[in-house]
Amino acid sequence: MPADACQYFYECTGCHTLLRPKPGDCCVFCSYGSAPCPPIQLGDGNPLCCQSDESRVTAEIRPGVQRPDWSVVTTPAAREALLARDRTRAGVPANRRHPLSASQDALWQTVLTLFAEQGRPPSIAETARHTCLPAVEVRSLLLALESHDLLGMDQAAHTVIYAYPFTGQPTGHRVSFNGRMLNALCAIDALGAGDMYRTDATISSACPWCGASIEIGTTQRGIAVSHARPSNAVVWYDLAYSQTAAISCCPSTGFFCCDRHLQRWTNAQATARAGYRLTLDEALEVGRAIFGPVFVSRDVNRYRPYQISI
Repeated sequence: MPADACQYFYECTGCHTLLRPKPGDCCVFCSYGSAPCPPIQLGDGNPLCCQSDESRVTAEIRPGVQRPDWSVVTTPAAREALLARDRTRAGVPANRRHPLSASQDALWQTVLTLFAEQGRPPSIAETARHTCLPAVEVRSLLLALESHDLLGMDQAAHTVIYAYPFTGQPTGHRVSFNGRMLNALCAIDALGAGDMYRTDATISSACPWCGASIEIGTTQRGIAVSHARPSNAVVWYDLAYSQTAAISCCPSTGFFCCDRHLQRWTNAQATARAGYRLTLDEALEVGRAIFGPVFVSRDVNRYRPYQISI
């Protein structure tokens, strides 16, 4: 193991089980080795900032809560897709990697709560009533969240148009849970929504190549795929990025009814697409890693979400 980097994953050469660090450890070396990892050894036993690839792409969205949540990633394909996602976003403004302020964080969660409750983006007036803040302050906070690419507003900054994972516009990716149907911005957003709200969901979409209907269900409060029709459906996770995910990678990140149609679609693109072909289980891990932490309380363990009523 190198002395200047932590090894987060290790795939057993015998059974191909993918090992991850135990809670509180920075790497698999510390969890399963007979001595602390080389970076800690060189630091005279003092924990050093983990220099793994995972740590470089992880942001703290609130104290003690990080995104992506690498603890839910068990497959090499999901890991590589998440790492590649960050590499393609080298030009992202630095503020998007900084934690939100407490007021920004509270408003972000409020917007997403109201979105799920109403099945549409909340207005500034509705958000102001729920936060007891002046509308002018709500608008200012929304603009700050937009600069983090957490939501998008209209050109006049009067209305929220989308807040990942949902949008007010039809996209072809419909997510149903608790009697609500919402439009997800892409396949990954649709898959991650269930775990985000800690509820099971049903996703309806269509193959971009042939138009065939696709349905996926999740179980165990959004953490596993319960069914898929057709059973061999796959996901294309697009890596294009410019300005915002909503206008760059999201339109091309979708469900395909089979690998053959995904291949035909990629071959037909005027410009070669950069991205990953993922199974539904792998794509669900990516969605959970991105959206699972959104409602996690800063004061309690990671599986207790921000209190919402949907």
